[in-house]
Amino acid sequence: MSRILAIVGIAAVAVVAAVAGWWFLIREDAEPKTNSQTISDELKTAVATSVADTPAATGETPAASADGLAFVIVPEQSEATYLAGETLANVGLPSKAEGVTQEIAGTLYLTADGYALDPANETKVTVQLANLKTDEDRRDNRVREALDVANFPEATFVATSVSEIDESIPLDQERTFQMTGIMTLHGVEKEVTWEVKARREGDIMTALATINILYADFGITPPNIGGFVSVEDNVTLQMDIVATVAS
Repeated sequence: MSRILAIVGIAAVAVVAAVAGWWFLIREDAEPKTNSQTISDELKTAVATSVADTPAATGETPAASADGLAFVIVPEQSEATYLAGETLANVGLPSKAEGVTQEIAGTLYLTADGYALDPANETKVTVQLANLKTDEDRRDNRVREALDVANFPEATFVATSVSEIDESIPLDQERTFQMTGIMTLHGVEKEVTWEVKARREGDIMTALATINILYADFGITPPNIGGFVSVEDNVTLQMDIVATVAS
């Protein structure tokens, strides 16, 4: 009996240790952003500094059409994020992990009024996936394996249409609309629709795009950490973008 009690005691200690390690070392409690960035004086200064410090690209950004606008993403002020639900196996403690990268690039081509895509050029956003970072290296390694970044190092989104824009809202106030297009992730192309909140003031635009996807839709096996953390079968993606008029 004493041996059985000892085994039970050791098992209980192991569970407590696992829960403690999960709670204090791995668990995150992230929440998705809810609004696009406010275009403050500080942001304007930061954008100006970033543009001044970035060498001009040659031949990579087609000019806007005569009746259109081209906004180039400023990576230093932007980021792409995933938020994944996790649960400690056999215990049921939930959490929300957040992985972030500033390796996001692209150009948004709009009509002169700013309410539609300019059909003369392709609006495309590219996110490099290899350096997505959370606060836990083990999680990052599993995510890189799940995404197979060696063979599929980037995700892209090519916009095809926008809808449900309330044109009565001034451009410098946040407007909510939908943007549909083709997302390529893990070698799979799929039409998706992002919920977008955006605002524009002068030469600066900010936008927060949010979508929830299933891993299975892109042929991805949900990652796990050491076999004791299970991951939900869906994930929230966000692009928090700051862009400025192409010079």
